Amino acid sequence: MNDKIALYLVNGALGAGKTTLVDFLVQQPEFAGARVVENEFASESIDSCTLAQRLDEVATIAGECICCSSGEELIDILHNFAISGKAPVIIESTGVANTLRVVEKLLAGDIFEQYDLKQSLYVVDGAEARVDGLAEALLAEARAADTVLISKLDLLAEKDRQQLIETLLQQGLTNVVNMDHGKFDLVQLGDKSQILDYLLLHEPAENAAENALNYSVVDVSGLAISAEKIEKIWTNSRSKYALRRMKGAVADGDEILHIEATPQQMQVTRGAIDESLKLVIIGERAREVTRAVITEELG
Repeated sequence: MNDKIALYLVNGALGAGKTTLVDFLVQQPEFAGARVVENEFASESIDSCTLAQRLDEVATIAGECICCSSGEELIDILHNFAISGKAPVIIESTGVANTLRVVEKLLAGDIFEQYDLKQSLYVVDGAEARVDGLAEALLAEARAADTVLISKLDLLAEKDRQQLIETLLQQGLTNVVNMDHGKFDLVQLGDKSQILDYLLLHEPAENAAENALNYSVVDVSGLAISAEKIEKIWTNSRSKYALRRMKGAVADGDEILHIEATPQQMQVTRGAIDESLKLVIIGERAREVTRAVITEELG
C-alpha cells in the first residue's frame, strides 16, 4: 500500500491562471485538507492571502524563485507538512520557474521518500500565447508537464482557439486540456506523474543512449572537495558508470562549490555555505555511485 503524500506541481506564466487553478483544485473532494506552497517573487504574496481563506495550511516562499534559490526553505516546508498530516500538497511556482529544476531540488532533498509525485501541471495563457510561433521556453515547460491546461480560451475566436490547440498537439503534447476559469474534469488527470522519467531521459546531448537511466543522491557533507577534485571525480566516473549529468553542491574550505556537469562541460560557481551538500547524479549506472565511491576518488 502506498502511504506517501500526494504531491502536485503547478507552473505557468505570470497571470496565466495558476492560482485560479489551485483554488479550484483545493475545493474538490480529492484534495480535501490540501496544503499549498506558494512561490512569489514579491516580498508579500497576495495569492497566498486569497488561498488562506479556504485552507488551514498555506506556506509562502517570497522574494525568490524556488528553482534558482538554495531550495532549503521548500524542503523544510515539505518535511513539516509530512509531519502534520497526509493530505495532498500543491506547489505553485513563480511564472519563471523551471519545473525540472524544481524536481531536481526535490530529489536532492529526498522528498520522494515521503511524497508521491502525482502530476505536473502547466497552465498556458490562451489569450497571450502566440499561435504563429509559441515561445520555446513555454514549449519546453509544456513538454515536461504531465498535463497542459489552456486558460482564457473564451477570449479567443473559435478559429484561433482551434489553431492554438492544434499547434500544441503538433508539438507532441498528448494531454492538452481546456480549462474554464480554472475548472476542468479531474478525470483528465493521470494517476502517476511521468516527469521523473522525463528528467532521467532528458539528454542535452544530440545523441542520447537508449539504455534506461537512473539516479542517485549522494551526501557529501564532511568531505573537502576542491574544483580540481570534483572535475577528476566527474571525468573518472562519467565513463566508468555511463553518467549523463551531475548537479549539486560540495564544500571547499569555507566556500561552497555549485556543480553542474554534462558530458560536454562542467560549470563550477562559488558561494557561501548555505545549503545541503549533496550531488544528484543521473546515468545508466548512477545508483552505483555512492559516498564510498566519491571518497575513494578523493584518494
